[in-house]
Amino acid sequence: MKGSMILALLVGLALAALPGPNTSNGVEEPTLSRSVPRTVAFQRFFAPEDADETLNYDSDPASGVGLTNGGTFWGGVRFTPTTACTLKTLLFYQWNSSNDDYIFVFGENDDTTPGAKLDSVAYSGGDSLTWKVASLAAPLVLPAGIDFWVAVRINHAPGTFPLGVDAGPNVHNRGGYISTNGTRWRNLPESNPDLDFNWNIRAIVAAAPSPDHDVSVTRILAPATNVPVGAYAPVCRIVNVGANSESDIPVYCWVDSAGTLVYNQETLYAGPLAPGARADLTFAPNWNTGPAGNTYDLAMFTNLPGDLDNSNDTAYQSTSVASRFAVMDHDTGYCKLSVSCLGSIGYDEPPSFAGSGFFYPKNASTSSLFYSSLALGTDAGWVADRYYSNPTSGGPNTDFAPTESLSAVVPPGIGDQHYRGAFDDAGHPSPKGLSVTQNSYMSADSGYDDFAVLDFAITNNDTSAVNGIYAGVFADFDLGTDRLDLCRSDTVERFVKMWHQNSQNPTVGVKILHPGWFTNLTAVDHNVWVYPDSCVTDNQKYRLLNGSIVLRNSNRPYDWSVVASIGPFDLAPGDSQKFAVAVIGAVDTATFRVNAESAQSWYANNLGVAERPFAPSPVVRVTAAPNPFSRATRISYSALTAGRLDVEAYDATGRLVDRLALNVKAGPGAVNWKPRDLGAGLYFLKVKTPGREAVIKTLLTE
Repeated sequence: MKGSMILALLVGLALAALPGPNTSNGVEEPTLSRSVPRTVAFQRFFAPEDADETLNYDSDPASGVGLTNGGTFWGGVRFTPTTACTLKTLLFYQWNSSNDDYIFVFGENDDTTPGAKLDSVAYSGGDSLTWKVASLAAPLVLPAGIDFWVAVRINHAPGTFPLGVDAGPNVHNRGGYISTNGTRWRNLPESNPDLDFNWNIRAIVAAAPSPDHDVSVTRILAPATNVPVGAYAPVCRIVNVGANSESDIPVYCWVDSAGTLVYNQETLYAGPLAPGARADLTFAPNWNTGPAGNTYDLAMFTNLPGDLDNSNDTAYQSTSVASRFAVMDHDTGYCKLSVSCLGSIGYDEPPSFAGSGFFYPKNASTSSLFYSSLALGTDAGWVADRYYSNPTSGGPNTDFAPTESLSAVVPPGIGDQHYRGAFDDAGHPSPKGLSVTQNSYMSADSGYDDFAVLDFAITNNDTSAVNGIYAGVFADFDLGTDRLDLCRSDTVERFVKMWHQNSQNPTVGVKILHPGWFTNLTAVDHNVWVYPDSCVTDNQKYRLLNGSIVLRNSNRPYDWSVVASIGPFDLAPGDSQKFAVAVIGAVDTATFRVNAESAQSWYANNLGVAERPFAPSPVVRVTAAPNPFSRATRISYSALTAGRLDVEAYDATGRLVDRLALNVKAGPGAVNWKPRDLGAGLYFLKVKTPGREAVIKTLLTE
C-alpha cells in the first residue's frame, strides 16, 4: 500500500501484568506493563514512491508496552516475503518517548529465533504518538520465501510505554516477539496472556526481479549439529525463490565421513510449489550414525532443470555424534519429551532455550509443556528443585547440580530409547547429600507410545539420616495461547491431567507409576501461587508437596500447573527410594486414562520386577487368606475414601494376567479372587484403593 491512515490511542494508567518466570543467563527478566488506551488525533505516514508493498501483521495502534521498572527490551516481527524484493524502509509506532537506539534487521534462523544481523539503523526516541520511519543506507535484497526479522531495541524510563501495539489478537510466531537480551525470544502472550497483541512494526519493500526457475535448500532441519548415537531421518526445507511454480523437484542428501560418502539418497517433491512457498522434505531410509566421537559433513541440495543460479541450491552442516548431553529428546514414540540432567523436565530452564518441551503428537506445532521440574522437600525451609523461584519474574532455582551428563544406553535394554543421567543437591545453599539417578524411557510399540517414563532413584549419600522427604513433579502445561485450561485428578490411577476448555485434543498430564500411592495430586492456580511476587517460595512448594495445599480439580478455565507427589519417606545413609512418573498425552480425557493404564502396565512389565515397585506401603494393610490357595483367596483391605477398587494380578515375570474392579465404600472390606486358566505359581496382587496401593504375594497351588 502507498500510505495508511492510523488512529492512535492514548496512554494512561499502567496495568502491571506479571509474566511467567524467565531468565537471561541468570538475569531477572523485568515485568511487562502496557498503557490503557484513549483516543487522540489522527496521524499519517506515507510509504516511499517506489515502494510496492508494506509488510505487516498489525492493525491500528491501540496502546503501548514497556517494562514496569524501565530498562531495555527488543520487540520483533518475523516476515516472509512471497516474492523477491528489496527492503528499503522500516517503521514502528512510538507511543511514549524513549532513549535513542537502533532498529535491527535479522536473517532467518527458525520460526522462534532470528538469525544473524543483516543491518541496523539508528533512530531518535524523543517523540511520542508518532510513526518512526528509518531508511536503510543501502537496500537489502531479500529472496522469496526466506524469513527476515525487524526488531526495535527500546531503552526507556519506568512508567513509560514506548513501543506501540494493536488491539490483537497476536499472530502467533509472527507479529509480536519480546526479548530482554536479544538472544531469547518468545511471543508476547507467552510473557503474559493479557498481552495478546502485535507490535506496530512494518517493513516497506519494492519488488525485485527473480530468476525464472530457482528452488533452494535453505535449512537442514534434521539431524541436529550434535546428536547421540542413533538413527535419524534427514529433513531439509526447500523454498521456491524463482518466478514460476515448480513441480517434480529433485532433492538430494549426502552424508560424508572423512571423504567417504556413507549416505546418498534422493527424494522428489511432486509439488506444485508456488513462488515464495516452502516445503519440508524427509529422506528415507534413516541415516544411522557411527560411534560417539565421529563427525559427519552433510549436504542437502536441489537439482532443478532450468535453475541457472546454483549459488543457493545447497545447505551444508557438520554433525558430531556425542555420548553425553545436558538435554536430550525422547522421540521414538507418538509423542516427544525432553529430559535433562539438571532436575528440569522439558527444557533446561524457562522459557524454552535448550529442549523441546512435550509435544503430543510429536509433530504438533507447539509444545504443551512450558516448564517442569523434580522437587524434593523435607520442611518449609528446605526444598531442592529447578522450578520457578521467588519472585517468579526471576530465574529458576538451581538447587540441583549435574553429576553425570545424559547418555543414551545403546542398545536400550528396555524400550526403544533409554537415557541415563544424575544430579545432586549440591547447588542448594544447605545441601543434605541427596543425589538422584535418573533413567528415562520411551517405547515405539503401538499402545505404549503415548508417554515417556522418568524413573528417579533418590539416594542419601550423607553420613546422617535424612527424614521426612517428599518427592514430586511440578509441571506447567499450557494448551493454548490464552491459557484457559482445565485440570482433573484421578486418585485411583494416581494422575492429574489438563486440557483446553475448547478442545480435549491434546490432553496431557503426569501419572505416578511408583510407588503405588500418592501424597498429593493437585492443580495449582497461577493467580494465587505463581503470579504474585510473594509466591513460589519454598514454603509454598513444600505445602504442595506434602498435600497441605490441594485442589484436585480446577474451578474455572485459567492458567494452571499440576503437582504429583509422594512421601514422606526416610533415608538412612546409603539408602535409596524409587519415584517414577509418566508424562502422558492423549487425544481426549477418556483416552488419557487408557494411556495412563498402559503406562502403568508398561512400567510393571519392564521395570517393575527388577526394581520391586510392589513394595507394600506402610500405611495400607492388605491381606489374602488362605495363602497358599488352590481355588480362591479372600483379599481384605481398608479404603481411605469411597471410590473404585482395582485388583491386578501379575505373574513372576511381571506380566499382567488378571484384573477385577468394583466400587467400594470407605473403610474395611473384602473381595474374592478366583483365578481362571492360570497355572500354579507365584502371583503378585496389586490392590489399588483411592489414594493408596499395596501389593501382596500369593501362591496358587494345583
